[in-house]
Amino acid sequence: MSFILNAFLMLWLQTPGAVVVGLEDGQKLVVEDPEFSGFIEGRGDQAFLIYRQEKFHGQMPLNAVSRIDFGKYKRGESFPLTVTLKSGKKLEVQSERRYFVMVRGKTDFGNVTIKHPDPISAPLRLSTASPNRKNDLTIQYLEFPTS
Repeated sequence: MSFILNAFLMLWLQTPGAVVVGLEDGQKLVVEDPEFSGFIEGRGDQAFLIYRQEKFHGQMPLNAVSRIDFGKYKRGESFPLTVTLKSGKKLEVQSERRYFVMVRGKTDFGNVTIKHPDPISAPLRLSTASPNRKNDLTIQYLEFPTS
C-alpha cells in the first residue's frame, strides 16, 4: 500500500505548477495550480513570498524556493519561516504584513482550500489583544517540486 501511495505521489510531483502541503497531522496533499493569498500572494509560478529579514523587507518569487517550513507560532507575532532555496541555501525570515496564508487548488479529491491558521468562528467580543491561534494551525511545510 505504501509503495502505491509513494508511486502515486511521485507521478503527481512531476506535474508542473504543483505544491505539496504538509499538514500538522502528518497528512500530505498535492495541490495542482495553486492560488495563494496572505503572506504568499499570486498563482502558480507567478506567486511570491512577502517576508522580512532583520532590517529589510522583500518579495521572493516561489519559483526560486524549494521548501518553506513554518516555525513555532507565537501569539501576536509574525510567522517564523525557514525558506530553502533551489540552490540549497537556507534563509531564516518572518512573514510580512499578514498573519495568515491560504492555498487553493485541485487535488485528486476535488478542489481544496487550506487556511493557516484556520480559526473556527468564536463569539464576538471587543478586545485589543490579538487572538491566540495556536490550536488553529494547519500547515507544517510547503514543498515546491521541480518540474
